[in-house]
Amino acid sequence: MTAVFSLLYGHNMSHVKTTDDLTSAINPVERGASLKEQAYKQVKSLLLSGKLPQGTVASVPLVAKSLCISRTPVREAFLDLEKEGLIKILPKKGAVTSLISTEKKREIFLIRNALEGIVVSQLAESITDEQIAALRTLFERHKKTLRGEAGWDEFIRIDREFHLTMASFAGLEKIREVLANIRDLMEMIGREALSSHGRREMVFKEHEKILGALEKKDKRAARKAIRFHLEKTERSLKG
Repeated sequence: MTAVFSLLYGHNMSHVKTTDDLTSAINPVERGASLKEQAYKQVKSLLLSGKLPQGTVASVPLVAKSLCISRTPVREAFLDLEKEGLIKILPKKGAVTSLISTEKKREIFLIRNALEGIVVSQLAESITDEQIAALRTLFERHKKTLRGEAGWDEFIRIDREFHLTMASFAGLEKIREVLANIRDLMEMIGREALSSHGRREMVFKEHEKILGALEKKDKRAARKAIRFHLEKTERSLKG
């Protein structure tokens, strides 16, 4: 099946991989299921995995051809992705994957710091032994992810699960929804943070401090730990 990257043109072409590199990156949709939803999921997966580089322009007709569907569900999928801030639709051209500016990164971390501070503060007051055990299990799985680029997808996926699970355990589902949206943008830049020397091991140490504070039900320490973690993550994006 022709890879979506054979359908790309425009910005950042020096970063676009060859067709042979990504022949399994996108698959024809399954009949019977929502075509828009399948198109949405496949394109979003390429965005969040870093396989669709920031600043790349995708043509609606050619993406539709690659998926073996009509243009309408692709256009509808693009509209949903634009609402989430992952792409920007270009009239008569298709869509360009969002460029995450320094200012936008700063805003993302301001929001995360405020909301995740609330999450760990509330969770520290109510966390159960079962919830601690579940977070510990996630933490151990996280540490077993492969080193290097081969393990980045799983590392980022479990990191996302760890943070969103804390929000769920705190009973803050609306905050979890907002954080999930923000995490999508974070995943687009997550590999930038992981490429920072030693960042992987530092994340584990920072998560350990968050867990330790929650186990002690120390609200102040939990807020301090999450703030330190987010500050270090943001700093790693600045090189």
